[in-house]
Amino acid sequence: MKKPVYLDYHSTTPCDAAVIDAMMPCFGGGFGNPGAKSHAHGRSAARQLEQALEKIGALIGAGPECITLTSGATESNNLALLGLAERATDRKEIVITAIEHNCVFNTAAYLATKGFIVKDVPVTAEGLVDPAELKKRVTPKTLVVSVIAASHEIGTIQPLKECAQIAHDAGALFHTDATQALGKIALDVNDLGIDLLSYSAHKLYGPVGIGALYVRQKPPVPISRVFFGGAQQSLRPGSVPLALSVGFATACELAAQGRATHIPRIEKMTALLLAELQARIPALKLNGGGSRLPGLLNIRLPDISAQDIMLELADDVCMSTGAACSSANRKPSSVLKAIGLSDNDIDCSLRLTLGRGSTAEEMTYAAAKLAEGVERLSRRAA
Repeated sequence: MKKPVYLDYHSTTPCDAAVIDAMMPCFGGGFGNPGAKSHAHGRSAARQLEQALEKIGALIGAGPECITLTSGATESNNLALLGLAERATDRKEIVITAIEHNCVFNTAAYLATKGFIVKDVPVTAEGLVDPAELKKRVTPKTLVVSVIAASHEIGTIQPLKECAQIAHDAGALFHTDATQALGKIALDVNDLGIDLLSYSAHKLYGPVGIGALYVRQKPPVPISRVFFGGAQQSLRPGSVPLALSVGFATACELAAQGRATHIPRIEKMTALLLAELQARIPALKLNGGGSRLPGLLNIRLPDISAQDIMLELADDVCMSTGAACSSANRKPSSVLKAIGLSDNDIDCSLRLTLGRGSTAEEMTYAAAKLAEGVERLSRRAA
């Protein structure tokens, strides 16, 4: 068994071997700029890019014309909200949930300085958006409603279809950050009524540095560019990274093909880890509830700081307290605060996330190490 055991798959995943194989020719003899269509290399690259866009869109039930490639979901979320705001006229309200990723929170906060009214929707103790609470906040002045598809910290899966309908009933647009959900649950933008959707490759066993923004084309969503340059893509300037695009496409294809196999196995490993932890640490609590993403456990230890246990077990288990981009920020998690946890409870909370590579041996080992770490730290504090 390889150590340390990796339990931070929702932070990032390793590139699948098939993804690496698909990308490699783009770094050598198969390279080319898709925008340089005056010669063979450029035309070949353009064909590869079109095929990649088809696969990236297919994962969410969209056509290639709806996909804008970005550097990742953070940029996609920024582009979605800022691009809509650029075209806004009389609609100056933005509605978001209390459990959004920081890139949505911070973009909305910036727009608040530009005259927009930002409304937060609370969640239940399980971490679910209550459609009735959402409906109270959506008005004829609402520009967009943004609801995360599934929480990046506690894994709760949100009622997107119902939320989208509430937005549409008021004439507003509906956006979702689906970064953690895609590849783990099925999402179809047409069935769910989604107007804009953000996602990243590196959560799907694809390369870091590329993501996508889906923007509905029929009828077209009124959205503008927010930075400028060439016309490589309608909403985003800059040379499109061919290798990353091909890798992203392969990861999307593998996610769709392998979900029926991978997800039941990950669910089985998650249940094993939770059972082992509960047997060894009886006072352990599980944060959040309801329908949640496979492979995610947000646990609360008995009066043991999450930061302390991570340092104690740094050579044994890779864990986190939430989003990787917030790991240096010691402020209490806004997601855990939103579900009613105290600062002390939040300080004792860990996020454990599993992936395709997780094994039963690793789960047993990780649970044993966590129990040992809790016991040692408890003795030191006594």
